Amino acid sequence: MSYKDEFEQASGWAAVDVSIRLNKKKQPFLDYLKNNNVATVIRYYASDMNDPKTLTPEEARFLSSRGFSLLPVFQDRSRSITHFSAATGENNAHSALKFALTVGQPLQAGSTIIFSVDEDYPVRDIDGPILDYFQAVQQTIGSSFAIGAYGSGAVLAKLLAEKLITVPWLSMSRGFHGTEPFFYNKQWALRQVPPEQEFTADDVRYGRSILRLPPHELGLFTVDDHGMGHVMGSRAESLMQTLAALTPFSQASATTNRVVATDGLRLRDKPDGVIIRDLTIGEQVEDEGESTHPGWRKVTVGEESGVVFGKYLRDPYGTQTERFIQAAIAEWLRFDKGKGNEREAPYYHYVREMWAAIGEPWDGRSRFDNGDEVPWSAAFISWVVRQAGEAYDNFRFAASHSVYVNNAIKARYTGRTDKPFWGYRINEVKPAPGDIIQKNWPEHHYSFSYAENHSDYNSHADIVVEVTPDVVRVLGGNVGDTVAFGIDVQEYELDKDGFIKPNQHIIAILKNRADALNLTSDIVKVSEHTHFK
Repeated sequence: MSYKDEFEQASGWAAVDVSIRLNKKKQPFLDYLKNNNVATVIRYYASDMNDPKTLTPEEARFLSSRGFSLLPVFQDRSRSITHFSAATGENNAHSALKFALTVGQPLQAGSTIIFSVDEDYPVRDIDGPILDYFQAVQQTIGSSFAIGAYGSGAVLAKLLAEKLITVPWLSMSRGFHGTEPFFYNKQWALRQVPPEQEFTADDVRYGRSILRLPPHELGLFTVDDHGMGHVMGSRAESLMQTLAALTPFSQASATTNRVVATDGLRLRDKPDGVIIRDLTIGEQVEDEGESTHPGWRKVTVGEESGVVFGKYLRDPYGTQTERFIQAAIAEWLRFDKGKGNEREAPYYHYVREMWAAIGEPWDGRSRFDNGDEVPWSAAFISWVVRQAGEAYDNFRFAASHSVYVNNAIKARYTGRTDKPFWGYRINEVKPAPGDIIQKNWPEHHYSFSYAENHSDYNSHADIVVEVTPDVVRVLGGNVGDTVAFGIDVQEYELDKDGFIKPNQHIIAILKNRADALNLTSDIVKVSEHTHFK
């Protein structure tokens, strides 16, 4: 087979590059891609964020929700050597960073931005302005992203040798300098296959590419409904997908829908049989009825079927409560089930997102002037509440637990039916998933009455995600430098009636009432920034 024939061999193409925005109107094209096992869409960044060829945050979330991973390529003007210099590289890198932050591309997590070199340049240009350009790109954003390049074999070989890129994308122009040996040496991570194609039903022109490396090495990513980016193939991504795949509770059958009530419940092929996989707390299952053995239930989880021990399933709560629970679990998964450290990438960036949502500048590495770490457990609570949706808009978002707890207690006493949480003593209500439990620091002994009348003191709070006949288990941030669930300090004993036993340092229970809200009030939504407690 000739070089031309081999180069144009498109068997196994798995990525598409397009210069138009893809949305619901282009669903036939997306269906065509899915039918051809294409799961990666390459879209554009540029200096002008209004350029119609560029990727938008809405498009990134839409494509991700349809099962596509993303790979951005920065392209302004790259058809003249005058478009390449160190200054241009620095400017383009800053523009790419701005785009990435807007879209939700994850930083310092291995995701890739490719920079385009469209023309066939001689060695003097490659070793001169083009090299200067990519050195500037690497110096500017190389610590935040994997850098790739699109171009000829000669361009890609030089940039690889200089360790300026890790993801070489070989242009479809087979006659370019160095492309034939680069093609046969298989140094490319992905390669574009000629010629350009057209999907006439949607008037979409597109390029096809073959991927040689797995998704995590290519730096592909997705963006979830909350605008958070996740690198494909990472452990955190797979955990996030576990939860993202759940059917919305508002669409589920009221008679068959059940929820996994504890983490690590094993899905087996038969009672005491082969383990199919461990289920994650919060996963939704379809209960198909009793198994042949007492206590076991036949269930379907997505496309998997098997049996589980029925005592570890629960009925769902209201839609809004379940959204709050799932938002909390999603953060635990994002922190790799408590393995992600607040001071390491990408986790300190996640803490940064929490602080930014309440208007503060901190991240997971931040310290006060005296050297003490900046506690972020209240920022975590506010973040999770915000992610749970509009039903929680009247929460008192704050950097201190004492502020929103005081607000929730007063909301109950004044009959604020627009508030998603009301505050109670531990002997007044039984804890349930979706509630918030506030507790004292070890050295403090604040009471419920104190919390009712004060809003400026140190404390901690967690979210209830599991209740058994004996204990309640909670999930929270800034616990052991991560988002943790169910460790020793996050478990409270219950009495025989289901109330929390006294003498466990608890100040208040905030009861989740988002499913019973009366939002007809004209009361203005509020947000408050306070000291960090």
